[in-house]
Amino acid sequence: MSTADIIARCEALYEDLDFTAARQWKEADPSRKVIAYMPVYVPREIIHAAGMLPLGIMGGGDGLEVIHGDAFYQSYICRIPRSTIELGLSKRMDFVDGMLFPSICDVIRNLSGMWKLMFPGKYVRYFDVPQNYRDDVGGNYYTAELNELREGLEHLSGRKITDDALRASIKVYNENRKLVQDVYGLRSREPWKVPSADVYLLMRAGLVLPVEEHNQMLKDYLAAAVKVEAQKRDNCRVIINGSFCEQPPLNLIKSIELSGCYIVDDDYMIVHRFLRNEVSTAGDPMQNLSLAFLHESISTAAKYDDKEEDKGKYLLEQVRTNAAEGVIFAAPSFCDPALLERPMLADRCSENKVPYISFKYAENSGQMQPIREQAGTFADSIKLWS
Repeated sequence: MSTADIIARCEALYEDLDFTAARQWKEADPSRKVIAYMPVYVPREIIHAAGMLPLGIMGGGDGLEVIHGDAFYQSYICRIPRSTIELGLSKRMDFVDGMLFPSICDVIRNLSGMWKLMFPGKYVRYFDVPQNYRDDVGGNYYTAELNELREGLEHLSGRKITDDALRASIKVYNENRKLVQDVYGLRSREPWKVPSADVYLLMRAGLVLPVEEHNQMLKDYLAAAVKVEAQKRDNCRVIINGSFCEQPPLNLIKSIELSGCYIVDDDYMIVHRFLRNEVSTAGDPMQNLSLAFLHESISTAAKYDDKEEDKGKYLLEQVRTNAAEGVIFAAPSFCDPALLERPMLADRCSENKVPYISFKYAENSGQMQPIREQAGTFADSIKLWS
């Protein structure tokens, strides 16, 4: 298949707010169950080991009119909880058996409570993560959290999640992480061959497909992408930061690249790349997942930094390893984690002479021309004066 064929399917999955692919997966076997999760990170390996499908929910995007969801929240918060409620109340998620709400911010914590009230018959869990990174403190705490999730899914599925099943799931997700990194690496090396809109749609597909199917899709795309003949442009290489939760409209990503920027790294849908290296398949799989979070997870505003001097290190590493020429801080309006962290990251950029700009968006943003003009001016200024 060509890259165009693969991306056409990905775009169809992206636009399908009824989650038809996940519905069909469940309908193929009456014993199957689907566990949905919100951004930024959940241990999908445990869901997979239970024989369930992890389903990533990133809100309703710009294709969903929010009617009922606005009644549940005040106006001065981000849009993703309102559109997620709309997905639930409009029966688009009626086939989902459970929902995980990771520790991102107070809004998502409150959404988990709202979900329990609205859907009392569903499995709902607020999934917390440690803020202490010592193995004997945060590690023990997180292992206990993982085991509680394991027990909850066992009760829901009526089957035991064995250590061998967990190791097998860790192995298949290790392969997924490697393939995702390969796609990102190819884009960083040759961004004219791998548009960021393609990468984004590929990663969105991984939220709704079984991981094995996503792995094959990534292999097919990599094989096709290296054969693409595309003209290299004198674009500015940039990093996108701040978009880890509520996702931007697809047209926003396209507008940035049309403005004269190559996006060579980003924090869109970081669930696929949250763990930077393989998780060990030897020994206790729950402890291995716990230690991987402590020592192999990336830095993001939704994750606690226990040392002030670590703030911005990961962003600067992204700049160096991807030969980026600037950073674009793109955060959803009212996203407290991203907007509170932005001044600190901007200071790190200034101290290291890394150019940056910033803007805000909502998942249903419609007017892209101002963003395109701002990104284009930023790219021109780097080319002219940096």
